[in-house]
Amino acid sequence: VVTAMMLLGCVTAQAGDTAVYETIDALQVRGTLQDLGVTGIEIDQDDDIIVQMLGYNVLVLIGSYENTSLQMNFAVSGTEANLRMMNEWNRSKRYSTASIDDDGDPVLESDLDLAGGVTRARVEDFILTYYMLLEAFLEVIS
Repeated sequence: VVTAMMLLGCVTAQAGDTAVYETIDALQVRGTLQDLGVTGIEIDQDDDIIVQMLGYNVLVLIGSYENTSLQMNFAVSGTEANLRMMNEWNRSKRYSTASIDDDGDPVLESDLDLAGGVTRARVEDFILTYYMLLEAFLEVIS
């Protein structure tokens, strides 16, 4: 966790930052990503975000889910990934799901449901956790 926070230049939430989100929009997520030091952030026409992580595009689905959840989604082509590798990932890792898409490419997804409300700190933790999972996933599929 410390490594990911250092890599992303994590800024901790101030003591008075107790906002609770039951919905969130792309501008709020972009602000959180920027505060974590993430660059290469683009909001698309669906109010979703494409962000650069570890040199790859990661899709952050927000508007596609009516602003009631976040999904981090990564896929890459040209690897030797297979179903056995994805099944092993799913057996040994938590907080994400690995699969092979219709094109035969490995996919890493993680979801954050906002039902009942979550704090900005939880959104930050979700992003940092995904970053660490993506780093490990890239090692597995390379």
